[in-house]
Amino acid sequence: MKKQISLIGTFIGTVTAVSVLWALPTVVSLIPGQQFESGTVYAAEKKKKPRKVPPLTEKIYKAIAQAQLLIDPDSIPLEEGQERPDVVADPRQAVSDLLEVLNRRKINSYEKAQVWNTLAFAYYTLEDTPNTMKAYENVLKQELISEALELSSLRALFQLYYSQEKYQKSIDYMERWEALRGKTDTQVTFIKATAYYQLENFQKALESILLVERLAIEEGKTIKENWWYFQVVIYNELKDVDNVINVLEKLIVAYPKKQYWMHLAGMYAEKEMEDKSLSAYYAAYSQGMFDKETEVVMLSQRLLNAEVPFEAARILEKGFDEGLIEKNEKNVRLLAMSYTMSQEMGRAIDAWREATTYTDDGELHYRLAQALANEDRHKEATASYREALDRGGLKEGQDSDANFWMGISLMQLKEWDDATAAFRAAAKDKDRAKTARQYIAYIRGEKRRLKALKEMLEA
Repeated sequence: MKKQISLIGTFIGTVTAVSVLWALPTVVSLIPGQQFESGTVYAAEKKKKPRKVPPLTEKIYKAIAQAQLLIDPDSIPLEEGQERPDVVADPRQAVSDLLEVLNRRKINSYEKAQVWNTLAFAYYTLEDTPNTMKAYENVLKQELISEALELSSLRALFQLYYSQEKYQKSIDYMERWEALRGKTDTQVTFIKATAYYQLENFQKALESILLVERLAIEEGKTIKENWWYFQVVIYNELKDVDNVINVLEKLIVAYPKKQYWMHLAGMYAEKEMEDKSLSAYYAAYSQGMFDKETEVVMLSQRLLNAEVPFEAARILEKGFDEGLIEKNEKNVRLLAMSYTMSQEMGRAIDAWREATTYTDDGELHYRLAQALANEDRHKEATASYREALDRGGLKEGQDSDANFWMGISLMQLKEWDDATAAFRAAAKDKDRAKTARQYIAYIRGEKRRLKALKEMLEA
C-alpha cells in the first residue's frame, strides 16, 4: 500500500509527480530506411562513441509502420499535401501482427528490439500494463540496441514500476537510466526520493532530495516548491525540527503560502520560540491568508497572551466588520478583555455592555461594573454590581468581590449606609473580612466627623 505523503494539508501526489515525466512510445516519420527510434532522447554529458546498429530491413520496417498505423492512425506524421490513410484503429490486431513478425527466422536483435518497442506502444494503448512492462524488458534483452532506445525503455520501465507501487524495482531502473545517460536529472532524482520515501528509507530519500536542490543550483534552475516541501516532509519523519524550520524559512520566501506559515509557526512553538511563532501567525494574517473565524480568534488570543492587547482588539473588530467572526458571548468577551488590557476603557465598557446581552450570567455584569468604576462612573458601576449579584452565576469568591467593590463605589457616592451594607456582605468571606471591617470602621468615623461638622456649622 502506498504510504500517504502528508504533513499540513496533502502533499503533492507522487504518482502525479511521475506523470509529468511520462515518455511512452511515439510515432516517427514513415521514411523508408530510417532507423526507428522512440521516446525522449537525452545527450550524455560527455561525448560517447555511437553504437553501431544495422538499419531496419524494408519488410520489418513496413510491418512496424503498419502496426503503428493500427495502434494510433492519428499519430502518423504526414508530408505536406499527403492525405491521412483511412484506417480504423485496431491495436489488438497490431499486437497479433507484431508477434507474428517476431516468429520469423530472418530477424536480427535490433529489429526485435524495435518490434518489442512497438508492442509496448500497443499494449500501453490497450491499458495492459503488465505486458507493456514485459515488452520494454524484452527490448533491453536484445544485443543490438541503440542508446536512445535503451534510454527510453529504461525510463518507461521505472515510471511503470513506480505506478504499480513497486518502488525498489523502479529505483533500480532509474539508476540504470542515470548510469547510461551519464548525467543526473533533477526531476528523476526527485521521483527517486519519493520512491525511497514510500519504502520508508528516509535517509536515502533525504540524500536524493538534497541532491535535487544541489543540481538545480548548479544548473541555475529555480528550486521548485514541491522539492523544498518534500525536504520538510522528510526532516519531519526524521524528527529534525531545526532543519524543518530552516527549510520552511526558505520556502516561505519563495512560496509564501498559508500552510507554510502555519507549519512554521507550529515548529517555532515546538522549540518554545513563542515570539517567532506569534510573528509567523501574524505574518500569515497580514498577507490576508486567514479566512476562518477560528484562525483570527486564535491569533487574537495569542496576541492578548503576549500582552499586545490593542492589536488583538483591532483584529477582532475587523473580523466583526467583515462578517468573518460571529458576534457571540465568547468573541465579544475577548474583545472586551482586549480593550480592558489596553486601557481603552470607553471601548471596553461598550464591549462589556454588549457582551451582557448574550447571556443571563452575572459575571459579565461584574466585568462591566469594574470597567465603569475604573472610569469613575460609580453610579452606573453600582447598578451593574447589583445586577451581577441578582443574576448570580459568579465564580467562587466573586460574590464577596462584587460586594466589596460596590462598597467602594457607594463610598465615592457618599451613600454610607448602602456602602456599609455592601462591606458587611463582603466581610462574610474570610479573605475580604479584615479589609471590609476596616472600611466599615472608616465609614463609621466619617459619619461621626460629618455629623460633628454639621452641628458645628448649625451652631
